[in-house]
Amino acid sequence: MNNILVTGANGQVGSEVKKLIDSGHFSLEESRFFFTTREDLDISDYAQVKSFIEENGINTILNCAAYTLVDHAEKDKEQAYAVNHRGVENLAKVAKEKDIWLIHISTDYVFSGEHHSPINEDEKTSPQGVYAHSKLAGEESIQKIAPEHAIIIRTSWVYGANGGNFVKTMRRLGSQKENISVVCDQIGTPTYAKDIAELLLHIVEKGKTHTPKQPTIYHYSNEGNCSWYDFAQAIFEFSDITCKVDPIPTEAYPTPAKRPPYSVLDKRKVKEAYNIEIPYWRDSLQACIKELDATKIKQYSIGVVGSGFIANGLTKLLLQHSDYSVSGILTRSDLSKRSDFCAPELLTHSLDELIKKSDLIVECSGDAIYATEVVESVLKAELPVVTMNSEFHITTGSYFVDKGLITEAEGDQPGVLAILHEEALSMGFKPVLYANIKGFLNENPSREDMEYWGARSNLSLEMVTSFTDGTKVEIEQVLVANGFGANLIQEGLVKLQSDDMLEGGTKLVEMAKEKGIDLPVSDYVLSPKLPAGVFLLVEHQEDQRPAIKYYKLGDGPYYVLERTYHLCHLEIIKTIHRVLHGGGVLLDNSSNPKYSVAAVAKRDLKAGEVIKKGIGSFEVRGSAIEIAKHKNLVPIGLLVNAKLTREIKEGEYISFDDVELPQSRALEIWQKEILQ
Repeated sequence: MNNILVTGANGQVGSEVKKLIDSGHFSLEESRFFFTTREDLDISDYAQVKSFIEENGINTILNCAAYTLVDHAEKDKEQAYAVNHRGVENLAKVAKEKDIWLIHISTDYVFSGEHHSPINEDEKTSPQGVYAHSKLAGEESIQKIAPEHAIIIRTSWVYGANGGNFVKTMRRLGSQKENISVVCDQIGTPTYAKDIAELLLHIVEKGKTHTPKQPTIYHYSNEGNCSWYDFAQAIFEFSDITCKVDPIPTEAYPTPAKRPPYSVLDKRKVKEAYNIEIPYWRDSLQACIKELDATKIKQYSIGVVGSGFIANGLTKLLLQHSDYSVSGILTRSDLSKRSDFCAPELLTHSLDELIKKSDLIVECSGDAIYATEVVESVLKAELPVVTMNSEFHITTGSYFVDKGLITEAEGDQPGVLAILHEEALSMGFKPVLYANIKGFLNENPSREDMEYWGARSNLSLEMVTSFTDGTKVEIEQVLVANGFGANLIQEGLVKLQSDDMLEGGTKLVEMAKEKGIDLPVSDYVLSPKLPAGVFLLVEHQEDQRPAIKYYKLGDGPYYVLERTYHLCHLEIIKTIHRVLHGGGVLLDNSSNPKYSVAAVAKRDLKAGEVIKKGIGSFEVRGSAIEIAKHKNLVPIGLLVNAKLTREIKEGEYISFDDVELPQSRALEIWQKEILQ
């Protein structure tokens, strides 16, 4: 029995070997395959390698495992060498000791690329980067240890149906953008992973005695050659993608690791040794794309508005998700200065382009005025909108409730409370309190402290300030109150200090009852000891009390349903799925909001001062108010580039009579629609 170990079974080549075996396309008599990933077998650990091989009686090793992140290797040298050098060395040592046949895959990157004709196996190597050096080090280990009949197969520009590769990247970008730029002066040969897998199995089928006793190097790629530009053009041609490809020189697209300018491999040696015909690269590419199209699931294109902390994290998640693609990221920042963003190539200034390419828009800019303009355009285009922007909802969100599908997302406190609300109702509970948990409150923090905590938390200055001074929680609890028809116990919220959810929640409810305020109510408890999160205080039918007590929720009449985490951008994707699959609105500000958040001066303000942005500023903080009683107070979300026309004392609210506000669609909607 030939027991064959295939390492890197979840990689591009290893997965193709497995598919060929599982499908019966290759049937090797008296052979048994062991397919392993790094989780099953870490080849950089010699003891693991030896133990696995001995326990399973391995006779043949197809080493498809590799560290292939070419650019990332420049800053992760240890990991690149662990897999590409030490791992290969370990396999070679055990192969030598146990008389095991080792077949190893290497790369064209071992050459510098200073050639002008196909490169044969005897040409001098000259690797240019960490990845290339690590791969050559692996080759040299095999040649030095010299397990009998060992084979090294160098290949180039590998792509396939599995894993990340140039073909998949181009198809994604081509479906999202109108034009892209691709390097045109690097020449090589694209190689289909399935063709490499077939070669490996053909070699195994021939047997190790068909090869020389000393380690042998073969070059293998598909036939022909092209530039990356030509490759991209062909990908779009076979994928029916209309994106325009602009050719650029290598210097216009600098990368951490240098690529060989020419790496076409001479394949005469392997063709003669194994009497094989090698497919032309365009034919193999077409076959791969047919497979990708045949297995393609419906992917929804998601557009993101905003390019800050939330947008960056969400984009990373969406790019890893098989159900979604990212159509673009709308930003107001300078595109040339956004190397910090996870996918700078997706950034755009064009809302029209974003709308045209999207199935759904996620608005997470945190800017009420900007979001108003964006949302209006998106809803006019009849696209659904998911937001993580409670500032927008309590400012103009109510106007859009009947204009299309728009909902706040799960992940931030209001959305998490909304999920708890749905769960509570489905179990027959009746909410009496929607509560946030806040760990710290300083209504007038210093700039120095906020700069320190912003840098420590990797948050913007305005974001950390709005959290600290209470503006954010006032906004969130007003959105919850309006969305679920709850009441506030008092303007500015109670700010109850309590380290116990049941005790604190009960106090808030009793306070509301004493004031004759109808339940449910919306507020928060202040506690440095409780975990970050939210909770509902609920009640149930009397005949359920014994069962609920048995379930350890307490004696009643009130019970706590809690969620002691909120994962913001990681949870937005749940609301995206909800909306795209008919789940409807999770939370909005209602079409007839009762409450708003006005601006209170943190210090004495002089006439002529300009408040650049109220939320997260050192001039004002937010405080919940009842709209009907204070129609002349400016919502804090509208307080942007606002020039004071009179002196405002610390603690005073700012009214429309006190400021000059720039004209905006948000201001117009508030004054002409929401207040009417």
